[in-house]
Amino acid sequence: MTSERDSTPRPLGDAPLIRRMRSSGVPEEILRAFARVRREEFLPDRVWDERGGEVVRSDSGEEWSRLVHSDAAVVVQRDDGVAGGRGVATSSSSAPSVMAAMLQAADVRRGAHVLEIGTATGYNAALLGELTGAPETVTTVEIDAALAERARSVLRDIGHHPRVVVGDGALGHPATAPFDRVLATCAVARVPAPWIDQTREGGLIVCPWAPSSALPGGLLARLTVRDGTAEGPFVRLVSFMWLRGQREEPGVPHDLGAPPDRVCAVDRDPRSLLLDGTRALPLALMVPAWRFGVRMGTQGEPQGEPLVWLSALDGASWARLYPDRVEQGGPRLLWDEIEAAHRRWRALGGPPATAFGLTIAGGTHRVWLGDPSGPSWSLP
Repeated sequence: MTSERDSTPRPLGDAPLIRRMRSSGVPEEILRAFARVRREEFLPDRVWDERGGEVVRSDSGEEWSRLVHSDAAVVVQRDDGVAGGRGVATSSSSAPSVMAAMLQAADVRRGAHVLEIGTATGYNAALLGELTGAPETVTTVEIDAALAERARSVLRDIGHHPRVVVGDGALGHPATAPFDRVLATCAVARVPAPWIDQTREGGLIVCPWAPSSALPGGLLARLTVRDGTAEGPFVRLVSFMWLRGQREEPGVPHDLGAPPDRVCAVDRDPRSLLLDGTRALPLALMVPAWRFGVRMGTQGEPQGEPLVWLSALDGASWARLYPDRVEQGGPRLLWDEIEAAHRRWRALGGPPATAFGLTIAGGTHRVWLGDPSGPSWSLP
C-alpha cells in the first residue's frame, strides 16, 4: 500500500543513494519501498548529526536537507526528551543503507504480520508497511509517548495506519501476536523471551545484539524461531542505541586507583588488542561478563596517553593496561582471560565477528563459531 496522498514513487533524496543501495545488492522491492516513502517527511525540524552538531531546518535549510538526504544516521532526540540533560542521543533515524540491510535480513513478505520494536520517527514502520502491502499488519511499539504520537501523526498523514503502541518493547505486543517477523531498531544484550514467544514457528527475529552494552560495537542477529528456541548467524556489524531497559550508564572501572594484586611486564603494548575493533569484538564474544574503557592522562601517565581499563560485570575484578605492563586485581584475572581467548581466536584462524552466531534456548544465550555445533561460549 502506498500513500493515499500520492502513490507516485518518489526518490529518497538524490537518486545516487538508491543506485548505491542497488549496487550493493539490495532487492528491488526494498528499493521501491524507499522510493515511495520520503525520509524528510518523518524527521523533525530540529535534529543532530553524528558528531552532535545541532541542525535546525529554519536556520539552515540546505544543511538540514543535506543531512536528511544523506546515508547517515540522524539523531532526533537527546536525553529522552528531557531539557537540560548531557546531550546524550536517545533516538535516531538510522542510515538508510543500514535500514535496507535490516529489511533484507528480515525478508518481509507481502501480507506478513510484523512487530517492530522502537518506532522512533515512524520511517521504518512506513517501509515495513510498503513491504507487507498492508500497513495495518504492522505493529510498532515505542516506549516514548511523545515520539509515538508524532510518528502516528506523520504515518496517518501519508496514508499509513500501522498499530502504533506506547509501551515497553521488551514485552512485545501479545494482543496482536503471533508475528511472522520481529524487527528491533534498538540493541539488546539479552533477547527478551516475549519476542521469541510471540514469533510464529519458523518466523524470524532480526535485532542488533552485543554481549553487553558496556562494550563498543555490535552485530545484527538473524534468528529463526523453532520449538521455543531462537538461533541464527550474525550477518553484519551494526551500532544501535540500546533498548531502554538494557542500556547502562557510562561507568568507571572497579578500584581505578587501588594497588594491584598482580603486575605483569609485557613485550608489546597490550592496549592495542582492545583498541582494534576487528579483534576486540570477537574477544567480547569469547570472554563473558566484562567491559572496558579508556581514560586519558591518568594514573601517572603523560597527558594524552590513554589508560585502558577492564572491569568484570560479575564481581570486583579489574585490570589496567599500560604500554609496558598490566595491573590486575580481584578473583578473576581478566587480562589473562583476554589473552587466552586471543590465542584461541588466532588458532581458529582469526575469524571476524560475523563468523559467529547465537542460540537462545531456555533463557540461555550461547555464542558459537561457524555453526551451532562448532566452538561455543555460554553467557552468564
